[in-house]
Amino acid sequence: MRHFVFSLLMGLVTLGSASSAAIAASCNYDVSPLPVISGTVTRVTTDGVLLQDGTDLILPESLLPHVRLDTKVTVRGLKGTTGHKVWAFAIEDHSSLICPSKGDVHKGAYPGSPSYDVIGHDEQEKP
Repeated sequence: MRHFVFSLLMGLVTLGSASSAAIAASCNYDVSPLPVISGTVTRVTTDGVLLQDGTDLILPESLLPHVRLDTKVTVRGLKGTTGHKVWAFAIEDHSSLICPSKGDVHKGAYPGSPSYDVIGHDEQEKP
């Protein structure tokens, strides 16, 4: 019985470590034309992190585990037209890029998600 319980626990630990390693993915699309934004992470927000210069860096869920407080982060993404908001599409990690998982890319912004609130919705525009 002990051997069974031990085997079961080891299987769960192995499964957990495998799933956490598969959170982010290699890039399946070209992010090289996107602007590069760097800064030191000072705070975690509901939709990403805040950089030292006041930039609100919006990250897909699968990229959040790759940033740490009080460390420098470099991303490729789109800058907002107003304010200090950046939508990150990839994190630069030394000589490689870390991109969101396919689930984050396909899901995109949807009503109720933190990413959806960033998009400018003009109530007066009607088709």
